[in-house]
Amino acid sequence: MKLLKYLILCLTLATHLELFAGEIELAEQLFQNYRHHQNISLISASHPNLSIEQAYIIQKNYVRKRLADKKPAGFKAGLTTKALQQKFTLDQALTGVLFQNGHLNPNQPIKLSEFQKLMLETELGFEIDKTIKSPLTNTSEFKQHIKTIFPVIEIPDLGFVSKPQSIDIIAANVGSAAFIKGKSLSDFENLDLNTLQVTLTQDGKVLNRGQGSDTLGNQWQAGLWLVNTVIAQGWRLEPGQFLITGAMGKMIPANIGNYQADFGILGKITFSIEP
Repeated sequence: MKLLKYLILCLTLATHLELFAGEIELAEQLFQNYRHHQNISLISASHPNLSIEQAYIIQKNYVRKRLADKKPAGFKAGLTTKALQQKFTLDQALTGVLFQNGHLNPNQPIKLSEFQKLMLETELGFEIDKTIKSPLTNTSEFKQHIKTIFPVIEIPDLGFVSKPQSIDIIAANVGSAAFIKGKSLSDFENLDLNTLQVTLTQDGKVLNRGQGSDTLGNQWQAGLWLVNTVIAQGWRLEPGQFLITGAMGKMIPANIGNYQADFGILGKITFSIEP
């Protein structure tokens, strides 16, 4: 009986090691796509039965390869609307890691040739003031850890080789590529982020309108969910890092032109895109 239990234990460990090795291999594949400026491979093509949990393990290994010895700039939420979640047969939003080298200067044109398939999202950012190592209990506690809020243009790259599944998007770090930060506001106590509106225009033409409540119905609740989710994934949040909570309005394909995002009281972000 003891021998049988020992054999079962060895078989179980071997299975987990095999899965872990596979996840590392898939993370390396994604890293090589990034390194060589290639379209993003679909892990679902060779591993269609991977779980969401395994996809996040792949994501973390992939992210660590890209981070090298650097720390994340912050964390992002993706697919924060019910419509997008239903499109990918999900019942929750997704999370990804933001990289320090993704911080773009709005005065320098974004070059489409440096990416595969850029998209544009108008979002809100929350700068961390105090280290967060364990889950927070409510939005009031979350607010106590925030130093400033600011408008953000997130610029994800969804250049997959073909139509992705949810596990592909998760494993590839939810398309995290670049972002433009607007001016920070430290006096936000009396500001209703859920009624805050944004308008994105390209060469004077309105492309998108959104408001704060588009992200999981409540900006502060979305921020709390994001914090607790990344903490559960083994990350910690440190002062200077930030969170972006998801698209206000739609995700727009990035095309050549001059853009302006008007966030009302939070100001405007202007930028341009070149070939």
